[in-house]
Amino acid sequence: MRPQAFRQIPGSLRSRICPSLAQLPIGRRRHNRGSVPVCAGFLPDADQIVSAADTLGGLASGNAKGLQGISESIRSATETLGAYLPWPLADPEVQLGVDLANIVALQPQWPGVLRLLAIYYILLLRPSPFLGVLDFYVLVPFSKLIQRRYQVADLTLRDRLGSGNFGQVFEGIKNKNGKRIIGNQLTKEEKKRRVVLKRVNLDGSVLRSNFLKAGTMARGAGETGVAEAYMCSRIMRDPLVRQCVAEYQGEFIADASDGGFTKGTQWLVWKFESDSTLGDALSGSLGGRFPGCLEEIVLGRVRENVDSEKRDTAIIRTVLKRVLIAIKRLHSLGIVHRDVKPDNILITAGGNIKIIDFGAAADLCTGLNFSPGQGFLDPRYSPPEELVLPKRFPKAPFPAAAAIISPLAWQIGRPDLFDAYSAGVLLMQMAVPELRAGSALRGFNQGLADCDYDLQEWRNTKGYRFNFDILDRKGSSGWDLARKLICRRNSVNRGRLSAGDALRHRFFLPEF
Repeated sequence: MRPQAFRQIPGSLRSRICPSLAQLPIGRRRHNRGSVPVCAGFLPDADQIVSAADTLGGLASGNAKGLQGISESIRSATETLGAYLPWPLADPEVQLGVDLANIVALQPQWPGVLRLLAIYYILLLRPSPFLGVLDFYVLVPFSKLIQRRYQVADLTLRDRLGSGNFGQVFEGIKNKNGKRIIGNQLTKEEKKRRVVLKRVNLDGSVLRSNFLKAGTMARGAGETGVAEAYMCSRIMRDPLVRQCVAEYQGEFIADASDGGFTKGTQWLVWKFESDSTLGDALSGSLGGRFPGCLEEIVLGRVRENVDSEKRDTAIIRTVLKRVLIAIKRLHSLGIVHRDVKPDNILITAGGNIKIIDFGAAADLCTGLNFSPGQGFLDPRYSPPEELVLPKRFPKAPFPAAAAIISPLAWQIGRPDLFDAYSAGVLLMQMAVPELRAGSALRGFNQGLADCDYDLQEWRNTKGYRFNFDILDRKGSSGWDLARKLICRRNSVNRGRLSAGDALRHRFFLPEF
């Protein structure tokens, strides 16, 4: 018989089972709380077992009394708060408090549990159905009432900064006292009034009046401009997410053909924060080799006494971390960017990393700009599935219904993993010097597809001559992160790290 089992048997019964052990003499063992009587062989007697049981029972009773006290405190606080709330809110608040108190006291009731789960689903899950409905049906109309309405006479159009599939981007200046800026040299005061203007391309497509209310996929450049304006406006209403994107200031339709503006064209306006992107840094357009050209901007100083490879790793780690934070915050609203790439990552003079260009973004909380089987993408940064949700997903319903089911759709389809793959390609492009050119990146994607998106196989067969020193530092932490971002999803739409998961990877631990 095992000693543990034997020691729980009363002495009279123990003597019947094993007389030899029952006759063992009683000794005393020293303990930090005094002397404890034990049998030879260190087997406790029945009195010790009873004493231990009483002690455990006392602890359990104490815990139960503690939970009961917490439960009563919740009830009391709920009733006190309910006395100060308006009558439509008082009764529900008290009821929820009672439900929570019952659970804390380990006396749950099914109606109360279901009510609390419903509150958790509607308010606390991301993307939040409540916040989605509130934003779309209340805050969107309100923001349109209070946003500034620009006119052609309010702005001076200057140099073109870039162009894309749906529009052209210009530098502009807000006019002061209706006077346009003349000349190329700007004063400090004039520089503070600079803005970024995006002219939405005219492609002859018809702009549907109910496009936003229907919550459907944008058709043509005009509706894409409307969708981007909606995305930027929604982001600006979240104090945390707005820190990670360019500051949006509104849209307008040109009321005259003057100064480079054409009457009837659609324009979007942002605060001018920088004209430098990560793409410029990768190409060497910022006056030095990448990533060294960003050291002072991103890290705030130049560490000349530190090993160059360690410095480069620190810069890349910092840039990628800030990109992932921005992506994670966007996803908390239910917005998937779908076009994360160096040209859409702004680097400000203060070292901030901001994501721009939301023309391809989809709001999967309200279903805006989403349709199964369709999507915008850059093949150099797009994952193999090419769509944010599987093709079998139904078409998004009207925004209110889409918001209600969005947490379920998000958990089942994991659309956030689309942007996570793009971040993985971004890591490879920054860390592997041979991949920083656009042509090399296209070859990388082709080779990766040939290897069925197995990054390790690609390295062994096609990339074995490349420089992976940065990714191989710290026990190949960077390479491990890249492999977990650049891969296929599995049958349940998992198998790839999300932005939030990636931020917890050991690659971001400090290197001493």
